[in-house]
Amino acid sequence: MDRASLREGRVVRLWIAALGDETLYETDLPSCCQRSARSAEDSFECPSCGAMWQQPQPVWAEEDAFAESSRERKGAA
Repeated sequence: MDRASLREGRVVRLWIAALGDETLYETDLPSCCQRSARSAEDSFECPSCGAMWQQPQPVWAEEDAFAESSRERKGAA
């Protein structure tokens, strides 16, 4: 879930609070957290306020019982 930042013309990452339900784009994080988010890969703890943030896990669709399986798509019988 990325969106383009209009100000800088770059992709902005989504961050989820490690404790709680808060989900924010990088540009919406508190300014102290934004500095740490720029250099973080998948999670970080803000040295100023102590907030912990992590990247959301990718969501993979489950195969439907009525849909073609991957073996059927490949032509295996």
